[in-house]
Amino acid sequence: ASGVCADFQTDSNNCGMCGEVCPSLANASPVCSSGGCGYTCNTGFADCDENPANGCEANLGTSVSSCGACGRACSPPHATGACTTGACGIVACNSGYGDCNGDPSDGCETDLTATATACGTCSTACRPANGTGSCTAGRCGVATCDAGFGDCDMNAANGCETPLTLNSN
Repeated sequence: ASGVCADFQTDSNNCGMCGEVCPSLANASPVCSSGGCGYTCNTGFADCDENPANGCEANLGTSVSSCGACGRACSPPHATGACTTGACGIVACNSGYGDCNGDPSDGCETDLTATATACGTCSTACRPANGTGSCTAGRCGVATCDAGFGDCDMNAANGCETPLTLNSN
């Protein structure tokens, strides 16, 4: 009636016939293809549940269950994960664990309660004098003393402090 021609195959306001408007969906743009309505997700969004009724429900930049792509969960081991600009990161490590290598892909990989090279914190190494260190419950101890030395006072802070050999000079 208006004298305006429409392409029923591609016009999202006249899709398949005059006046058939393709619906707007959350985080999506309506499209008409071959006379049928559809949608294209806006940049950074996806239809991960494949339910057209709720549009493109997943924000790939912030979704912990679909971080950067549908189904890519951000759940690093021994940590609470977060999705920022489509990349998984660590919000916090679980108690007793640390992200000592700074790589969020393996989570908080270090057991700070039992690792001699990271005891209590990532930067605390158990290195007793004249011996090999141990870590128990996040505290440094002496695992073994070097030959000829002993930990006679049982004080991990000064390591294997006592020479066990006498000099006969």
